[in-house]
Amino acid sequence: MHTSMSRRDLLRHIYLAGAAVTVPGMLAACGSTGTGGRSTGQDCGELFIPTGPLAKIGELQPVDANDLALPSGFSSRVVARNNDAGLAARSSTGYAWHLFPDGGACFERPEGGWIYTSNSEVPLSGSGGCGALVFNADGSIEDAYSILKATTQNCAGGKTPWNTWVSCEETSAGLCWECDPYAPGQGIAKPALGRFAHEAIAVDLRHHTIYLTEDAGSGRFYRWIADPADIDPLTGRMAMEQGRLQCMNLMGYENGGYEAEDMRLRQLIPVNWADALSPDQEQGSHRGPGTVFKGGEGLWYHELPASVREIPPGGSVPTRGLVFWTCKGDNRVFALDVENQLVELIFDNSQIEPGFADVDNLTVSPAGDILVAEDGSAVRIMVVLPNQPARILAQLGDSHRASEICGPAFSPDGSRLYFSSQRGPDFTGSPSGTTFEILIPEEFRI
Repeated sequence: MHTSMSRRDLLRHIYLAGAAVTVPGMLAACGSTGTGGRSTGQDCGELFIPTGPLAKIGELQPVDANDLALPSGFSSRVVARNNDAGLAARSSTGYAWHLFPDGGACFERPEGGWIYTSNSEVPLSGSGGCGALVFNADGSIEDAYSILKATTQNCAGGKTPWNTWVSCEETSAGLCWECDPYAPGQGIAKPALGRFAHEAIAVDLRHHTIYLTEDAGSGRFYRWIADPADIDPLTGRMAMEQGRLQCMNLMGYENGGYEAEDMRLRQLIPVNWADALSPDQEQGSHRGPGTVFKGGEGLWYHELPASVREIPPGGSVPTRGLVFWTCKGDNRVFALDVENQLVELIFDNSQIEPGFADVDNLTVSPAGDILVAEDGSAVRIMVVLPNQPARILAQLGDSHRASEICGPAFSPDGSRLYFSSQRGPDFTGSPSGTTFEILIPEEFRI
C-alpha cells in the first residue's frame, strides 16, 4: 500500500495550516480546465512509483579531495579527464579522453566488468563523437577508445536492450547514431528517428517503440514506432530504419498547447499521439501537432517489478512500463504510464531547496532510484522521490561552478555511479571535462 503523503495531501495540509494557497488554485488541479478553458481530463490521481534505497541517504558531507560532496559512507574517484595522458597510455588506440563529456551509459562485458560510454558535446561541426571507458571486474580501468567520430554536439542518447549505444546530436538537423560500445569503431546514422535537436532516447522493446526528447523551447516529446519489417522476428531487435514518428498530446494542451502552472499537471492526464507532419524534415521549422515540452532532456524507460504494479486512477490495467523524462525550460520531471497512456508531473522545484537551475540527464538505478543531474547553478545530482521532497546525492565544489553534471549511469550491479563534470578542470585547470565514479555503499544498492 502507498502510505507516504502524496503531494495533493501535502498541499491540502499546507492549505489547512493557513498557507497562501487559494481555493480556486487547489480546485484547478482536479478536473478543471487547461489552456484556453479546455478540459484537462485530469483524474485527481497519482501513479504509484516505489522509491529505491537511495531515498534513505543522509545529508551531504564536506567536499572530498575530488571537490565532490557526498553522503556519509559514499566515496569518489576521478576515472578520466580530457587529454588524460595516463589514460591514453592504457588505451589500445591511444585514445585521450574527449572534450566536454556528456550523456552516457554502462554495458556489461561477457568476460566480466563493464563499459561506460560518454558523448562529446563539442558544438563545432564534425568535432563531436563518443568515447568508451573499459573496466575490469574489480573496477580497474583496462582500455579506452572512440566509438563515434566527426559528428556535432553529441549531447545525450540512450542504451538499447540489444546493448548498443545511440548517440544524439543536439542541432537543428541532428541525427541519432547507433554505436557498438564493445570495440573501437564508427556509429551508423539513423535518420528515420527524425531530424531535430535530439537530446535522449529510450527503448520500449515490448511495444517496439522508441521515445525521444527534443532540446528546444518549443520542443515536442516524440515516440517512434517500428514497422513490422523493421523488427527482427527472432530477437525483437529494431533496425531503426522503418517506422512512424509521432508527437505526444496531453489532453487539454494539444497542438502547441502549454501549461505554465505546475499544479495543473500534478495529477494524471490522458495522452494521445499524432503523426509528425514532415518526419523527414527538420522538426524545429516544420512544427505540427504535439504539446510543448520546453527543453526536453534526460529520458529513461523502466519496468516496475510485477509485485508492485497497481492500476492507477483512470487506468484499466496495472502500471508496468514507465517512461521518465526531464524538461529544463521549466524544471519538470514527467512520468508516462505506457500501458494506460497517462502522464503525471512527478517533480518540480517545489520539491527541492534551493531549486534546480536546469534539470538535465536522467537515469534509473537497478534498484529503481530515479536520478536527475543539474545543468548549472549548484551542480548537483538529486534522487527524485515522486510527490515527495527530493534528496541530494552529490554536489560538485567551487572548481566546477561553471560546469554541469552529465551522463549519470550505474554499473550493471549498481555498485558504482559514473558521471562527468562537463567543464570540470583537467590536469592543467582548463575547463574541458572530468569524469567521476561514486562507490555506492552496499546498503544503498538493494
